[in-house]
Amino acid sequence: MELHQIIGAIPALNKLGKVDLPLSDAYKLQKMTAALQPDIAFFNEHNAKIIEKYGGVSTDNGRVNFPPEEASKAQAEFNELLLLDVQSEIKNICVIKIPITDNITISSNDISALEPFVEFVDNNIEIEEEN
Repeated sequence: MELHQIIGAIPALNKLGKVDLPLSDAYKLQKMTAALQPDIAFFNEHNAKIIEKYGGVSTDNGRVNFPPEEASKAQAEFNELLLLDVQSEIKNICVIKIPITDNITISSNDISALEPFVEFVDNNIEIEEEN
């Protein structure tokens, strides 16, 4: 799994964490988010190093700006960080299966971000088996 998948899923996982889920799913979600914490900490630490290394300055809107001569190098290193293949501990945790009939409101972007971690199932769809 690449680091960007974890970082991109954080807002959606946080949103899902605020929803009342069946106990077994809530437990799996809590274990999953706890297992992702070392990867998130790794990202935050290395992102801060990139910002410091290339002289990034935070703006009022929370974005980081780099001096023009350093921007492309900083972006390249940041992209390398995001594409890093991580061996997260979530492999030991089952994928959470959430029926789409549950009363959960999330965006289609959230669904995409959650795909490595959550399987949305429709119990009303019958899958035909090939002979």
